[in-house]
Amino acid sequence: MNSLYDLGNLQPDRTISPRDTMVWPGMEDQYFEIGRRALQLVMLSAQICDKPHYPEILDLPCGHGRVLRWLKAHYGYANITACDLDRDSVDFCRDQFGVKGVYSEPELRALPFSNQFDLVWCGSLLTHFNPEDWLTALDCLIRWTRECGVIVFSTQGRFFTSLLERGQTNIAENIDKAALLRDFSRDGHAFQPYFEDPAKRYGIEVTSPEFIGRMLQAFPGVIIRSYIEHAWGIQDIVILYKKTGYFEPLLGGAQ
Repeated sequence: MNSLYDLGNLQPDRTISPRDTMVWPGMEDQYFEIGRRALQLVMLSAQICDKPHYPEILDLPCGHGRVLRWLKAHYGYANITACDLDRDSVDFCRDQFGVKGVYSEPELRALPFSNQFDLVWCGSLLTHFNPEDWLTALDCLIRWTRECGVIVFSTQGRFFTSLLERGQTNIAENIDKAALLRDFSRDGHAFQPYFEDPAKRYGIEVTSPEFIGRMLQAFPGVIIRSYIEHAWGIQDIVILYKKTGYFEPLLGGAQ
């Protein structure tokens, strides 16, 4: 990826919010590398979807700009919207990077978006939803995307579950890991809620490539341009191209 897209001359704003929970002292280089890799994946999406420009971009969830700062640096002409449940994150991105800020909602359908984005970047969101909310969220992402627009989202797949099986710590300590791996091994997907979430709606969702493919059969208006395992940190990346009516709805979604 680095050899395809040389970003050495790109100078993103490296201001980090003191409330950014995605960066630890001494790990700033890793933080910026994850953001840079996201931009490279977006640039790959532009190439394989034949999209020379992304005039309208949505970053959801934006956090404190780990990815957004790179999108802003490369797509300086674009109207970028930063959206997150954490209002401090949205405020920081709006004020620091000069983008539009929209506070997210627990129910994504309540957000006021409607077919207005050429690119939707969705990193580390679907990875925390149960299958029902996963489908709802994906439906929203597609509805918010313009015709011939692009959606790039991340999932936790075989690499993540392999790390858990091999005893990797500090990546999922507040869920029932044994149950997650058991269900994943049996079904090709699994969800376990965070111990601290009484509603049991948020946690870790793991999905195999085959399961993602079956889930996407419920959306005949999107083309799967790419599925790349272990592409962004420890997560997989899916690139979709919106083309209404491109497929006939012959196949149903995952049950």
